[in-house]
Amino acid sequence: MRKFRFKLQTVLDQRQAREERLLGELGELRREETREFDRLCRLKGELAAACDAVGEALSTGSDTCELERRDEYAMAKSDDVKVGELTLQGVRKKVEAKRLEVVEAMKDRQVLESLRDRKEREHVLAQARAEQKQLDEMASLRYARRI
Repeated sequence: MRKFRFKLQTVLDQRQAREERLLGELGELRREETREFDRLCRLKGELAAACDAVGEALSTGSDTCELERRDEYAMAKSDDVKVGELTLQGVRKKVEAKRLEVVEAMKDRQVLESLRDRKEREHVLAQARAEQKQLDEMASLRYARRI
């Protein structure tokens, strides 16, 4: 009996490879998202420390040059936090777009896998029918010889 051979196996293999590649890219984007989030948390901590330093300079009555320097540093950290938030937002959009791409690739692969499974079941059924037909034919011939 013939062994089952799926005619679209190369296409299925390509779709599986594409899905794996996209999953790798998604993982890298998620690692980048984590790095950006950690960086943003660190920047927010630095901003809080800079604001505390400005408050401390005000309460201790530091000279205006020191107060201006600390205020400029706090404003720079505030700008860094804003840039970090925008960067994180952009990375999150990339992650979501890649996730949707992965979902589509999974759907494409699953369609072919279900087609392969259906064709394999049809092949097994056809083989069983052919085998049963041969057995029936052999039984009829034996019966006909006896008569």
